[in-house]
Amino acid sequence: MIVLYGVALSPYYNKVKIALIEKGVNFEEVFTPPSREETFLAKSPMGKIPYVEINGYALAESTAILEWLEDAYPTAALLPPAPNARARSRELMQLIELYLVEPARPLTAHLVFGAPLEDAQRAQADEAIRRGVAAVSRIVRVNPWLAGEDFSYADIVAASFFPQLSQVTGQVLGENLLAALPALDDYLARLGQRPSVARTWADRDAALAAFMARRGAS
Repeated sequence: MIVLYGVALSPYYNKVKIALIEKGVNFEEVFTPPSREETFLAKSPMGKIPYVEINGYALAESTAILEWLEDAYPTAALLPPAPNARARSRELMQLIELYLVEPARPLTAHLVFGAPLEDAQRAQADEAIRRGVAAVSRIVRVNPWLAGEDFSYADIVAASFFPQLSQVTGQVLGENLLAALPALDDYLARLGQRPSVARTWADRDAALAAFMARRGAS
């Protein structure tokens, strides 16, 4: 049995959850916020979520977990069969996480948690995300998935982050910067029809609604 620890608000948690559902393996979810407690650090060395326990073996970092799943459950593959296509999927995953997700962190913290946001931070994030979107657009091939014919790591990351990034840039910057990606609306609709994504999005939306309700009541 695989146990997934974290919270449904975390896109990185949802990244692993989608992969687990796609693989068709039995897993259990345990609500666990990040922590710096030593008992937590023994299982997730940076105190981050998600992490998994696999028959008592703890593993952190979402991409490492995806790679473990791909090795352990080669059927229902999450990477294309050809080496070039596999590399492209991994490349897109890294481009999205490094050059879209990372620069958007101050915007996300501001929108979700009410963290202060300076004008300089806003401008810097705007510029960096636009560069990231341009980079992804140069190599993405929606046919019908980001890396081609096969649903892969790239699509799992997109499903985990694109809705949040669209909302954050739209509300904080006044423009959905991801709208410049090729065929974005059709692609998101296709993602939402996939059972693993639909389930994860529904759980995320419920968790977000509950969080915002608690925040509004405090």
